[in-house]
This record gives sequence, structure tokens and C-alpha cells, in this order.
Amino acid sequence: MAKKRHAEDEELPFVALMDTMTNVVGVLLIVLVMVGLSISTTVKKILSDLPPVTQEELAKLIQEMAIPKVPETPEQVEKKIDDSIAQIKKLAEELKTIDLSDEQQKMKFMDLNEIRKKIERAKYDRDGEKKELDKLFAELDRLKKLLDDTPVFKPPPPKYVRIPNPRPVPQGAVRENFLIAKGRVLYLNDRSYLDIVQKEIVKNRDALLSPNHPKVTSTTPAAKITYSKEKLTAYFDRARIGDRSLQAKLVPVANAPVMNLNLIPQEGAGETSQDLRNPASFFQRYMRKLKTEPNKIVWLYVVKDSVETYLTAREVADAIGVPVGWQIYGQDFFVTRLPGVTISPFTPPPANAPVQRVDIAAPKEQLD
Repeated sequence: MAKKRHAEDEELPFVALMDTMTNVVGVLLIVLVMVGLSISTTVKKILSDLPPVTQEELAKLIQEMAIPKVPETPEQVEKKIDDSIAQIKKLAEELKTIDLSDEQQKMKFMDLNEIRKKIERAKYDRDGEKKELDKLFAELDRLKKLLDDTPVFKPPPPKYVRIPNPRPVPQGAVRENFLIAKGRVLYLNDRSYLDIVQKEIVKNRDALLSPNHPKVTSTTPAAKITYSKEKLTAYFDRARIGDRSLQAKLVPVANAPVMNLNLIPQEGAGETSQDLRNPASFFQRYMRKLKTEPNKIVWLYVVKDSVETYLTAREVADAIGVPVGWQIYGQDFFVTRLPGVTISPFTPPPANAPVQRVDIAAPKEQLD
């Protein structure tokens, strides 16, 4: 029994040795594999970092490597060392002479708080500009939308206007005046209104004379009679001479002893372009009446805001065959001088005022 136990004790060290050797071989194999992988990676990296060369460049490099390099002599090495030391000393001396005052001054005045303020200010300005740009882009989008929504402009149909053929007004012709204003045609009948006003003045002459006027007799010339401006104005303001179409008003002329008769259209008086085309309109009926009176002509006073209405009235008058003349008028009421009436008081123009008179011939009145 003692010998058997001894044999078993001798086998145990051999098994342990085999285990150790197996472990060592395994570790060596693992190390060998890792080294192989590392070498492969290194080779690939070297190859990838190398610049690409052509066949000619490769041949040139091989030729250069074939040329034997002559080793430098100790004297040449010493000379290079001495040159390097001299260059270092030279650069050190130059560094000592560099002026750093400007840079130091800049560094001295660099304040972190100031830099932060500048940055904040720049951000504020940037935000403000961004807001302005946003407003501009919004306005641009709005205008683009308006442009897209704007309908295509279609011009109105053309209007055909007859070219005038000027000819003189017949001798002894009687004018019938019309005012074309605010899109309406209005018969003025100014001779009738002048007659009514003059008759009223004659009928009430004694009550309308200027103060302290000498007694007027049947032999007193009309040119010697002077009427009170205030009395005339007040009387005709109360009398309210007119009808549904016109209102008569006496207005003193500045710096002159005379008065004007203004014929002011009533609201809505007159006929529109649509009314003129109706054969039963007053304008067409009156044109047909004037056609039977050879010595009558029609004269149209046209305000610039009613040219379209004038064209319609002219078309109607030409179709009926009535001679017509016209002129552009500067106001929407008619003004005519009240003849044979002298007023007092009035303010004459200043005697010392320089008078620059330029005589311009009045345009001739012509039919067309």
C-alpha cells in the first residue's frame, strides 16, 4: 500500500507541467495573432498615408536611392553646429529689440466688461435690424399678394371726338348760354335774369340810392345815379330771385364801382349725360326749338370736371344741327356784369401801386 501511494505522488507534477505548457503555448498564439493584426493595420496606414506616385516618379526615386550618399566629415558637422548656434544668437538679439509697447498698450486697455458691453450692443443692433428686415419682408409679401389679387387693367373703350372746324360767329347772332358743371347741363337764361334784376332796381330806385344822394328826376342821366352797395346786396339777398335751377346773387367787384350778377346752380339742377340722350329732355327740346331760329347759336361753358358730359351734349346738338361754340370755364357758377349800375362806396386801388399792364388780345369767339 505504501508503494502505490508513492507512485501516485510522482504523476502529479507531470500533469501540472503539461497544463502550464499548454497555457503558455495558448498565450503565445494569442500574442502572435495580435502582433500580426497590428502589423497589418500599420502597413495599411502607412500605405494609405503615402502619396500616390506615377511610374516615372517611382523610377526617379529608385535612381536617387541607388546613388551612394557621401557621409559628412566631422568638419562639416562642426560647421553646421556653429552656424546653427550663430543663427540662434542672432534671433535672440532680434527678439530683444522687438517693440512690444503697442501690443502691451492694447492688452492694457482690454476690459472684459467693455468687450461684453460691445457684444451686447452688437446683439441688440442685430436684433433691431432683424426686426426691420422682418417688417420689410412682411410688407413685400403683402405687396406681392396685392399684386397677385389686382385684376388686369382693361382700358375703357375709346371715345371718338369730332375735330373742330372753326368758323366765325354770324353777324347779329344771339347766344343761348349753357353751363356744364358737376356732370350736369344747365340752361343759364342770363338775359332774363339781368332783365329781372334791372327792373327790380328801377322799381325800388329811391330806396336803393346811396346816402345823401341828390334827388333823382326823370331827366337825371342813368350814369349819374349811384346806388348803395349795402342796400343792393341786402335787398337781393332778401328777394331771393331764382327758380328750381338757379339762384341769382349780386356781388360787388373789388376795387371797382360795379357789381356782378352770379347765377349759382341749385343742388341737383340740370340734366346728366343719360338725361341728354332722352328725346323728351329739356336740352333736346330746346335744341330743336333753336334749330327753327336761324339767328340763334348755342354757347357751352364747360368746367373741367364735366368734359364727358360736354361730349354727350355736343353729340346731341350736332345730331340736331344747331351751331355750337364752347369754352373752358374756371368755376361752377356763371358770372356776368350788371350793366348800368354804379355803386358806392367802393375801395379804389392804391394810387402808388405799380401798374404793369400787358395788353393781350382776347381770343376770337368761333363756332366749331
